[in-house]
Amino acid sequence: MYRIDNKSVKILIVDDTPENLEIAGSILARDQYDIYIADNGLSALELANNNLFDLILLDLMMPGLDGFETCIQIRKIPINRSVPIIFLTARAEIDSVIRGFEIGASDYIRKPFNPVELLARVKTHVEVRKFREQLELQNFELERALAYARSLARTDELTGLLNRREINALIEYEVVRAERSKHEFSIVIADIDFFKAINDVHGHLVGDNVLIEIARILSQSVRAQDFVSRWGGEELLLLLPETTPEEAVELANRLRLAVGSYPFSGDGKIFYATMSFGICGHTPGMTLNTLLDRADKALYVGKNTGRNKVVLSEA
Repeated sequence: MYRIDNKSVKILIVDDTPENLEIAGSILARDQYDIYIADNGLSALELANNNLFDLILLDLMMPGLDGFETCIQIRKIPINRSVPIIFLTARAEIDSVIRGFEIGASDYIRKPFNPVELLARVKTHVEVRKFREQLELQNFELERALAYARSLARTDELTGLLNRREINALIEYEVVRAERSKHEFSIVIADIDFFKAINDVHGHLVGDNVLIEIARILSQSVRAQDFVSRWGGEELLLLLPETTPEEAVELANRLRLAVGSYPFSGDGKIFYATMSFGICGHTPGMTLNTLLDRADKALYVGKNTGRNKVVLSEA
């Protein structure tokens, strides 16, 4: 079971009668709570603005700023918006009780205090508060874990780019959209030339860094509406919505030059890498598999005719 260290529990007691402050404070001090006191509403608000409390005991009848108004103002303070507030009162008419709950009170305790009752109510509200905080923290950690899991399901772990499954789904969507609205789009399959040689000469860690850097270069060089993915191994795939094949060729050549001029490092030495690009523009009736096949064949032509070039698929 979750154990609460009372020394870490901050409790604010607000009462305009010194005797009541002393009595309540001494009762709670027996259980080693961290006690703060205020003898009026304004002092309570000042303390609440500067401290995150676990519980506030608030006298209902005070001159100037009474308990009702003090409670309302405390609820406006971000750090104490959800702090439990227990009203202290010698009278507990039903109208006052209802109004208190309506403005955010958590409970009522009658004065004069019964020490056993006071400690029991304080303990209950503090435990609820702490359990709620623990639950919120667990929920936050769970949401973060789920977000990470969703990210892993969509992205490549090494490069952070979209993975093959995700880019396939996006291309399928573009195919459907293109058939409906007759707009154009293109895909580009890019391959790092002689990547095996990079791994063999410089090692796989350097090879991984080359992939990471190229992923960054491509991601920073495309438009906001474009998608860059890791297709597999040293292959990357780009989805370019609203892009003609000629525009895709122009972009691919810019990417080719950007990658080719980038100084990679390995074993303390600078080296350069190049890429080959195969492009296919969508035409009516073309399926996902046809698109991929034609872009891949265009890439194959580029790889087999000298590399470091951009090849557009022939219709």
